[in-house]
Amino acid sequence: MSGSAEPLSFSNGQFVSVAACLLGWLGTAAPCRGQVQADPSGRPRFLPDRSQEDWSVLCNRALHNDGWDRVKCVRLGQGQSYLSFGGELRSSFELYRNENWGAAPQDGNGYALNRLMGHADVHIGEHVRAFAELQSGLPFGRNGGPRPVIDRDDLDVSQLLVEFRSSHQNTARLTVRAGRQELNYGDGTLVSTRDLNVRRGFDGINVRVRAAQWRIDAFAVKPVATQQGVFDDAVDHNQTFWGVWAATTKGLDVYYLGLVRKSARFDQGADGEHRHTLGFILKEQTGGWSLAQEGDLQFGTFGSSRLVAWKTAQRTSYAFVRTRLRPVVSLQGAVSSGDADPGDPRLQTFYPLFPKGVYYGPLVFTSGSLNAIVAHPGVSLQLSPTVSFTGDSFFFWRTRASDGLYSPSGALLRTGQTSRARYVGAAADLGVAWRADSHTTLQVVTAYYGVGAYLRQTQPAGKNVKYLSVRAAYKF
Repeated sequence: MSGSAEPLSFSNGQFVSVAACLLGWLGTAAPCRGQVQADPSGRPRFLPDRSQEDWSVLCNRALHNDGWDRVKCVRLGQGQSYLSFGGELRSSFELYRNENWGAAPQDGNGYALNRLMGHADVHIGEHVRAFAELQSGLPFGRNGGPRPVIDRDDLDVSQLLVEFRSSHQNTARLTVRAGRQELNYGDGTLVSTRDLNVRRGFDGINVRVRAAQWRIDAFAVKPVATQQGVFDDAVDHNQTFWGVWAATTKGLDVYYLGLVRKSARFDQGADGEHRHTLGFILKEQTGGWSLAQEGDLQFGTFGSSRLVAWKTAQRTSYAFVRTRLRPVVSLQGAVSSGDADPGDPRLQTFYPLFPKGVYYGPLVFTSGSLNAIVAHPGVSLQLSPTVSFTGDSFFFWRTRASDGLYSPSGALLRTGQTSRARYVGAAADLGVAWRADSHTTLQVVTAYYGVGAYLRQTQPAGKNVKYLSVRAAYKF
């Protein structure tokens, strides 16, 4: 990293803010028993997309061993119909020094983010299902107000879908989903829920085929545009998204994804684009070794000119499963294409479509997978059965000095036309997560970003970043 790492210090008032955030959350949490997240008995798990959960096994009351089990399966008559309820409360405290490398409004006392979600899942017989989920995301005490899209949505529908399932035919099942829903595929580098204070949904249809060794999804949707009020979210008519994603039980994913945007902005300018993505993900595991490869080719048009872009990523890790603390060391590298000439209407900038909320480390404004070379070594430790530690570092370069710097979501952060430097900077973060019980988790993360020559040479001149977050989450 460039620059010296000064110790991150906090005033008494800042510690009070952290304590108030945690105490406010703890005051709402009811103790529950049970082991849902990693129960070897086959109990259901809490999933990132709650609509993917199946709690029908708890219709057998003899299996109840948790205070919430009575609401996970409420019988509707004598048949296979039942109703299931669930929810989440998540509270975070974040503190930055030089957020967005000093370009954003600064907040020396930090701020809180709170998210409340609740859902109802009704199964009518074997073939029909409806799922409804509400979310409320609220920021408190942030200087400059909430960040667009990701911080605030007072109250709205995050998912509202109807699902029709066929009977099992030769171990295969067809499912059709229609309505507002979340999409999550692969490692979330191209299609994922934006799991920040406000999650992202899509309106449309999804047809799924589940067979013995294949899972195939075909979908046509429009992303939902987040508004800050009450029940005012609507589809983003600027974008249309469709695709087919096929995954095997052997660790291979292959996919085609299509995206039309009426207005897309890159360093060379703004215009409409039609972008098609062909790609694969291959994962292999041998003993303690885990290997993963991803390759993507994009083509189409930007305005009236041709678009061709690409990305490749590889990850290697080794798990010392018989060693104390069970350390896992990993090394990941990724390269994505950038635009060769801003004066040429042809575009070569890779675009990540709808990636996960935080991409490389915990900072939401750090470099994304556009015009980027990234090296990422990391280590994780299992300190106890319920406490884990992670340490990661990231080194960033621009692939093309002629193209700009982009956020993980694809927004242009800085032009590339005022500096020929390619080195952007380096980041390191340390995190400790404690699973207090099957419902409750607490996570503390600290990070440091040392700016490189490119961030120092572009305006406003970049400053080194320090970050601390404390997050508590409760799910049922």
